[in-house]
Amino acid sequence: MSRYEDDYSVAPGGVRQKDLVLATNEFVYVQSRTNGQIKTYTGPIMLTISQQESLVVFNPKSKRFEETSDFEKARHLLVSAPENWYVILKNPANDNIHPEMGKASIGADLEIGRKIIVNGPCSFSLFPGQMAKIIQGHRLRSNQYLLARVYDAAAAQKGMQSAIMVDAEGNEIASKERYHSGQLLVIKGTEVSFYIPPTGIEVIPVGDKGASYIRDAITLERLEYAILKDEDGNKRYCHGPAVVFPEPTETFVETPNGGNIFRALELSPISGIYIKVIAPYKDDNGIEHPIGEELFITGNDQMIYYPRPEHAMIQYDGKYMHHAIAIPEGEGRYVLNRLTGEIKTVKGPKMYLPDPRTEVVVRRKLSAKECDLFYPGNQEVLNYNYQLSEQATERLAKKGLSTATTDCLNTAYCTADQASTLAIFEANANISRGTSYTKPRTITLETKYEGVVAIDVWTGYAVNVISKNGKREVVVGPTTRLLDYNETLEAIKLSVGESKSSNKTETTAFLRIENNKVEDIIQVTTKDFVSVKIRLSYNVDFLKEYKDSWFNVENYVKYLCDKERSIIAQEAQKYNIEDFYNNINSIVRSVVLGLNDKSESNQPGKLFKENGMFIKDVELMTVAVQNDIAQILHDHQTEVIEKTLALSDAERKAETDKKLAEYEQQANQLKYDTKKMELDLQTLHEENKIAARALLEEKERIANAAQTQARADLQKVLNESSDAENARKIAEDEVAITFQKKQVEIKKAEQEAYAETIKEIISTISPDLIAALTAKANASLLETATKNMSPYAISDNESVADTVNKLMRGTTLEGVINNITR
Repeated sequence: MSRYEDDYSVAPGGVRQKDLVLATNEFVYVQSRTNGQIKTYTGPIMLTISQQESLVVFNPKSKRFEETSDFEKARHLLVSAPENWYVILKNPANDNIHPEMGKASIGADLEIGRKIIVNGPCSFSLFPGQMAKIIQGHRLRSNQYLLARVYDAAAAQKGMQSAIMVDAEGNEIASKERYHSGQLLVIKGTEVSFYIPPTGIEVIPVGDKGASYIRDAITLERLEYAILKDEDGNKRYCHGPAVVFPEPTETFVETPNGGNIFRALELSPISGIYIKVIAPYKDDNGIEHPIGEELFITGNDQMIYYPRPEHAMIQYDGKYMHHAIAIPEGEGRYVLNRLTGEIKTVKGPKMYLPDPRTEVVVRRKLSAKECDLFYPGNQEVLNYNYQLSEQATERLAKKGLSTATTDCLNTAYCTADQASTLAIFEANANISRGTSYTKPRTITLETKYEGVVAIDVWTGYAVNVISKNGKREVVVGPTTRLLDYNETLEAIKLSVGESKSSNKTETTAFLRIENNKVEDIIQVTTKDFVSVKIRLSYNVDFLKEYKDSWFNVENYVKYLCDKERSIIAQEAQKYNIEDFYNNINSIVRSVVLGLNDKSESNQPGKLFKENGMFIKDVELMTVAVQNDIAQILHDHQTEVIEKTLALSDAERKAETDKKLAEYEQQANQLKYDTKKMELDLQTLHEENKIAARALLEEKERIANAAQTQARADLQKVLNESSDAENARKIAEDEVAITFQKKQVEIKKAEQEAYAETIKEIISTISPDLIAALTAKANASLLETATKNMSPYAISDNESVADTVNKLMRGTTLEGVINNITR
């Protein structure tokens, strides 16, 4: 028998009684069947249930007591709350009393409809009609919070002392907040780490059901944000890093995947988003933005974009990001201004980001005529533009089948659903790395038909670009010209065929300006009424100085041929058939090239100022004469050729005889000239001998005369030399006498103390000094004599020294010569 097993006894009268034993922590409800009173039996106790009593249990759903015969179902555990737990007690008794332990307690006066908070530790049983719920005290982390409701403001304000609020450092917090009934409270984990509410405040469980009360806040990292929507429809955006707690009336906006964290939008200078301002605000720079304003935000404005409640993104086909268009070099795009209708051409190389507020990238549809004019013979261009129509483009755009950037930009913009738009920003914070090599991002630019109409002008060609505003430009190749949206090419017509008339023409936009070949067949009539057909080929250039006039003549081929036909036909009437046929090449070239006229250019040719066309050469290809005249001309030419050959043979024979006679005359003349030359040489030789002899005799005569004169001159020199010698000796004697007198006077005047000095001075006047003076005088005399005796020495074929020595013998100079000789 278990300890809960009951004892049964039989009461007087045969009625069975039931005994129930309750443990210390148990209690039961027993109802009297006579008066309906319910008692609470709280253990430890043993009670006997008579026939007038029954066990009952309280059904919290129906709020009624139900009879039961199941003892185990009737047993209830005491309401026990340990430390840091609390009990929510509904319908408390006055003065908050509880049934006594080990006794039967009659129901007390309850405060029906009221509930209180009883903090643990506590343990008690319940009076009939009371309900209790045991809840663990709420422990919060910094990213958790509680949502509570004030149901009794007065009790809450009064019972704040019984509330337990502890911060992260273990300090109790005393709330000074004023409460009102129905108020919702958010208890944040950043402020309170442990919480037990006071009476009058209840913590709302998650989902309003179950035992979970703690709610998780949202932890945002950098580049992340969360959106909270209030009951009044306003939204609040919170940026990371932060822990976001909602207000009591706020809820987190969720993505279709169930997340609450969104990723900030990363922009670059070549990407942007289109924004509509749905509420006026002032940004961080102090700029006010009115409602309805449209913004285009790119990476140049801000690299990281966080949505605002005042912003609504404008998108189409589920796409919100606008990316730049890659325009390679040599290409371009047409950009339409949505407000003014003006279309401009943007040329590459460039990454062009259109402003969707005012700009739309458009494509130009070419007509079949324009396709053939711009791209002659290109069937692919013709087929593409044939399939390209506005209706087809709109249908593709509506179905989302068009992938071209330009198609997207041509469609209308709309305001997207905010929740759907924000779902695009959902972040994936995981980092995944692979073990294989990741190839760099690669894109393929297929812009053949997406951009501006490009005209390739080849070497030697030119086109005339005209616009609807009257402007024109002549473009010379080689180059690529991008046409603006309002520009096209001027078409010219070229006559083809033999007649070069207007009946058969070709239309083109490309004018060949160099080495242009134009062939024509001209029918002319000569002076003697003979018809001649001439086939010509003109070599035509267009001069650069007349560039603006090149396209003034629509059909320059017909214009050229008509002009030249008239001139050649007029010139042919001046000649008979024979002269014209024999000189047709020179006649045609003279007329076509204007060789007789002085051209304005330095080179021969004819200039047409109307369009700058210049014929620089002409080639005569064939000449055809009517058959009967052609035969006559042939026979006549044959006869002329035969006679010309015979005359030429006679002329060559006469020329040969003439040459032989001239050669014989030249030989005789040569012999005569040779003989005459010999005689002349002999006569000249004799004359030279006579002249040489006369010259020799003259030289001998002159030499004898010179010798005689030299002797006379020498004698004169000798006389002068003798006179000079005598004068020198006299001068020397006078000097010596004067010197001796002075010496005597000095000797007398000086004292004896100077005797030795005088002796030294006298000793210096020695023969050597005299000899030196004499030598100097002799040298001077000898120099003079030598100059004067030079002619005499030359006449005698002797040296000057020998002549002077011979003439000076016996004189005082003889010794000088001898000294010099030694």
